[in-house]
Amino acid sequence: MEELYRHPPFDPRRLKPTELDPVVGPIDRAFGSNFRIETAEGWFVERRGLPDTGGDDLESRAFPSVVKAQRMGWFLEPRPLHRRLRRMVDSVGVVMLLTLLYLALAPGFDALNIPTFGTQSVRLGLLDYPLLGLIVVPLILLPLVLRLAVNVTDLRRQTHIMQDEALRLDIDVDHVNSEGSTSLTLKGQAAEHAVFASLQCGVLAPRRHHILNALNKHHGGQPPPGMTTALAGMEPAMGDGTGLGEESPMRRHDWPGDVYRRPMRLAAQGGWKAVIDRHVEVEAPHGPWPGTMYDALVRIHWEVVVACDHPTHGRLLHVTPVRAVWPKASIPLLTVNLTDGRAEHADPAPTR
Repeated sequence: MEELYRHPPFDPRRLKPTELDPVVGPIDRAFGSNFRIETAEGWFVERRGLPDTGGDDLESRAFPSVVKAQRMGWFLEPRPLHRRLRRMVDSVGVVMLLTLLYLALAPGFDALNIPTFGTQSVRLGLLDYPLLGLIVVPLILLPLVLRLAVNVTDLRRQTHIMQDEALRLDIDVDHVNSEGSTSLTLKGQAAEHAVFASLQCGVLAPRRHHILNALNKHHGGQPPPGMTTALAGMEPAMGDGTGLGEESPMRRHDWPGDVYRRPMRLAAQGGWKAVIDRHVEVEAPHGPWPGTMYDALVRIHWEVVVACDHPTHGRLLHVTPVRAVWPKASIPLLTVNLTDGRAEHADPAPTR
């Protein structure tokens, strides 16, 4: 019995997955059944050596620390402006490089009597600057300033949420079904503002030290491909050491969870269902998917996402981790699309 794991790093474009050796580790208990979740690019998670069917197994282990820290509670829905500003940063970076190239070639143009624009000097203080640079530099700074303003605005919104003691939402459910539908009852004052709910399943990244142990690598030595060198102050429970890019535009350290709900890279989501009188019947993702499982390398996580239109705080997402019963039938090969690692690229919930 063994688990095989080739999880995508934060930026999978830099690596060819088929050239990477998978992480292989033993299964520490006879729980659940065989399954394989993969992408067309070659990333996958697999368990083998177990029976093809697992019966009515229900995970008894506690939720991992990453769930309690990043995947439960209230979150803001990323605004489309975040995505547009990121693209704008890429565009102005290209403009800056072209401007520098143009200014470097400007003396050659003058020698060939080719007219140029913006190469004349403008004195500011004791130094001279090319006119074109004074035009381009504000353009480069504009998306950065706007991005900072949007982040500060979102942080202020979350501060108001933290201070709202009446903002509570609970789900009355013991466990959910990994096949078909599950009826949920929402409780709390915020339940009256709930409009849609969805059931999501995905693969959590394993903890860094489990990967290094499986690869027989020293924790302070050279990391394997796709994994970054451990940084001082990095919380080891928060991931596998590959997600050190900007997963979320902003995060807090004084509040359980981040400003935005972080994506699971290998995941599937049931359709959004309308909440009526605090009741909703959510559908499991098409599969069936494996039930809840928190092993050393492979961790299958289920959660209920509720979209609320609050009259004061606006559109909010509430995430509740749940346990899913393993399906009675064998789990087919599951092929999923690789989810973007940035929270701001997540698809928004529907609106009424």
